[in-house]
Amino acid sequence: MNLVGILLIILGIALFIAEFFTSGYALFGAAGLFALILGLILIFDFAVPSWVTVTLFILILVFAATATVLVFRRVAEAQRQKVATGHEELIGKTAEVRSELNPSGTVFIEGEIWSAQIKEGKAAAGDKVIVTGIDGLKLYVSKTVKEEEKCPNQPLTP
Repeated sequence: MNLVGILLIILGIALFIAEFFTSGYALFGAAGLFALILGLILIFDFAVPSWVTVTLFILILVFAATATVLVFRRVAEAQRQKVATGHEELIGKTAEVRSELNPSGTVFIEGEIWSAQIKEGKAAAGDKVIVTGIDGLKLYVSKTVKEEEKCPNQPLTP
Protein backbone atom coordinates (compact mmCIF):
# COMPACT_ATOMS: atom_id res chain seq x y z
CA MET A 1 0.00 0.00 0.00
CA ASN A 2 0.97 3.56 -0.58
CA LEU A 3 1.75 5.48 2.64
CA VAL A 4 1.02 8.85 1.02
CA GLY A 5 -2.45 7.63 0.06
CA ILE A 6 -3.19 6.54 3.63
CA LEU A 7 -1.99 9.91 4.99
CA LEU A 8 -4.18 11.78 2.48
CA ILE A 9 -7.23 9.74 3.54
CA ILE A 10 -6.52 10.52 7.20
CA LEU A 11 -6.07 14.20 6.31
CA GLY A 12 -9.39 14.16 4.42
CA ILE A 13 -11.21 12.69 7.41
CA ALA A 14 -9.58 15.24 9.73
CA LEU A 15 -10.68 18.09 7.42
CA PHE A 16 -14.26 16.76 7.41
CA ILE A 17 -14.21 16.77 11.22
CA ALA A 18 -12.80 20.33 11.22
CA GLU A 19 -15.60 21.41 8.84
CA PHE A 20 -18.16 19.95 11.22
CA PHE A 21 -16.87 21.95 14.21
CA THR A 22 -16.15 25.26 12.45
CA SER A 23 -17.93 27.54 10.03
CA GLY A 24 -15.24 27.43 7.39
CA TYR A 25 -17.62 28.20 4.47
CA ALA A 26 -17.16 24.60 3.23
CA LEU A 27 -13.46 25.16 2.55
CA PHE A 28 -12.40 22.42 4.95
CA GLY A 29 -15.01 20.12 3.41
CA ALA A 30 -13.83 20.82 -0.16
CA ALA A 31 -10.20 20.30 0.84
CA GLY A 32 -11.15 17.11 2.68
CA LEU A 33 -12.99 15.78 -0.37
CA PHE A 34 -10.01 16.58 -2.57
CA ALA A 35 -7.58 14.86 -0.16
CA LEU A 36 -9.87 11.84 0.20
CA ILE A 37 -10.27 11.33 -3.55
CA LEU A 38 -6.56 11.80 -4.19
CA GLY A 39 -5.72 9.39 -1.34
CA LEU A 40 -8.09 6.76 -2.73
CA ILE A 41 -6.56 7.12 -6.19
CA LEU A 42 -3.09 6.63 -4.74
CA ILE A 43 -3.99 3.75 -2.42
CA PHE A 44 -5.77 1.54 -4.95
CA ASP A 45 -4.01 0.25 -8.01
CA PHE A 46 -6.56 0.85 -10.74
CA ALA A 47 -5.95 -0.81 -14.06
CA VAL A 48 -6.49 2.39 -16.00
CA PRO A 49 -4.14 4.36 -18.18
CA SER A 50 -2.28 7.20 -16.54
CA TRP A 51 -4.07 9.81 -18.66
CA VAL A 52 -7.34 8.89 -16.87
CA THR A 53 -5.76 9.53 -13.49
CA VAL A 54 -4.25 12.81 -14.65
CA THR A 55 -7.59 13.91 -16.17
CA LEU A 56 -9.44 13.06 -12.97
CA PHE A 57 -6.85 14.92 -10.93
CA ILE A 58 -7.18 18.02 -13.16
CA LEU A 59 -11.01 17.90 -13.01
CA ILE A 60 -10.97 17.70 -9.23
CA LEU A 61 -8.49 20.57 -9.08
CA VAL A 62 -10.65 22.73 -11.38
CA PHE A 63 -13.77 21.90 -9.33
CA ALA A 64 -12.05 22.79 -6.06
CA ALA A 65 -10.65 26.04 -7.49
CA THR A 66 -14.05 27.05 -8.88
CA ALA A 67 -15.78 26.30 -5.59
CA THR A 68 -13.16 28.32 -3.71
CA VAL A 69 -13.55 31.32 -6.02
CA LEU A 70 -17.35 31.22 -5.71
CA VAL A 71 -17.21 31.01 -1.93
CA PHE A 72 -14.74 33.90 -1.64
CA ARG A 73 -16.88 36.00 -4.01
CA ARG A 74 -19.96 35.44 -1.82
CA VAL A 75 -17.97 36.30 1.32
CA ALA A 76 -16.72 39.52 -0.32
CA GLU A 77 -20.30 40.47 -1.32
CA ALA A 78 -21.51 39.87 2.23
CA GLN A 79 -18.78 42.14 3.59
CA ARG A 80 -19.86 45.00 1.28
CA GLN A 81 -23.56 44.93 2.25
CA LYS A 82 -24.90 47.74 4.40
CA VAL A 83 -26.06 47.07 7.94
CA ALA A 84 -29.38 45.22 7.93
CA THR A 85 -29.93 45.00 11.66
CA GLY A 86 -30.54 47.43 14.45
CA HIS A 87 -32.47 50.66 14.38
CA GLU A 88 -30.49 52.09 11.46
CA GLU A 89 -32.43 49.91 9.03
CA LEU A 90 -35.65 51.82 9.82
CA ILE A 91 -34.44 55.04 8.18
CA GLY A 92 -36.27 55.57 4.90
CA LYS A 93 -39.10 53.16 5.71
CA THR A 94 -42.77 54.08 5.91
CA ALA A 95 -44.59 54.06 9.26
CA GLU A 96 -48.27 54.48 10.14
CA VAL A 97 -49.26 57.14 12.66
CA ARG A 98 -51.06 55.64 15.67
CA SER A 99 -51.61 58.75 17.77
CA GLU A 100 -51.57 62.24 16.29
CA LEU A 101 -48.14 63.73 15.72
CA ASN A 102 -48.40 67.36 16.86
CA PRO A 103 -45.35 67.37 16.88
CA SER A 104 -44.93 64.24 19.08
CA GLY A 105 -46.93 61.04 19.14
CA THR A 106 -46.56 57.37 18.25
CA VAL A 107 -46.10 55.45 15.01
CA PHE A 108 -46.36 51.78 14.06
CA ILE A 109 -43.51 50.29 12.03
CA GLU A 110 -42.50 46.66 11.47
CA GLY A 111 -44.74 45.34 14.23
CA GLU A 112 -43.60 47.86 16.86
CA ILE A 113 -44.97 51.08 18.27
CA TRP A 114 -42.39 53.87 18.51
CA SER A 115 -42.39 57.37 19.97
CA ALA A 116 -42.03 59.79 17.10
CA GLN A 117 -41.69 63.47 16.35
CA ILE A 118 -42.66 65.04 13.06
CA LYS A 119 -40.35 67.67 11.60
CA GLU A 120 -42.98 70.04 10.15
CA GLY A 121 -46.71 70.31 10.59
CA LYS A 122 -48.73 67.51 12.06
CA ALA A 123 -50.03 64.10 11.05
CA ALA A 124 -53.34 62.49 11.99
CA ALA A 125 -53.80 58.89 13.07
CA GLY A 126 -53.71 56.59 10.04
CA ASP A 127 -51.42 58.86 7.98
CA LYS A 128 -48.23 57.47 6.50
CA VAL A 129 -44.89 59.04 7.43
CA ILE A 130 -41.29 58.36 6.45
CA VAL A 131 -38.60 57.77 9.09
CA THR A 132 -35.80 60.31 8.60
CA GLY A 133 -33.75 59.79 11.74
CA ILE A 134 -33.40 58.04 15.07
CA ASP A 135 -32.26 59.29 18.46
CA GLY A 136 -32.33 56.60 21.12
CA LEU A 137 -35.89 55.29 21.18
CA LYS A 138 -37.43 58.25 19.34
CA LEU A 139 -38.01 58.33 15.59
CA TYR A 140 -37.93 61.53 13.60
CA VAL A 141 -40.38 61.43 10.72
CA SER A 142 -41.67 63.58 7.87
CA LYS A 143 -44.97 63.48 6.05
CA THR A 144 -45.30 61.58 2.80
CA VAL A 145 -46.94 63.16 -0.22
CA LYS A 146 -50.37 61.66 -0.78
CA GLU A 147 -51.34 60.60 -4.29
CA GLU A 148 -54.30 63.02 -4.39
CA GLU A 149 -52.01 65.95 -3.46
CA LYS A 150 -49.91 65.36 -6.58
CA CYS A 151 -51.00 67.18 -9.72
CA PRO A 152 -52.06 64.40 -12.12
CA ASN A 153 -52.52 66.74 -15.09
CA GLN A 154 -48.95 67.98 -15.20
CA PRO A 155 -46.92 66.50 -18.04
CA LEU A 156 -43.81 64.54 -17.17
CA THR A 157 -40.60 66.40 -17.99
CA PRO A 158 -37.81 64.35 -19.50
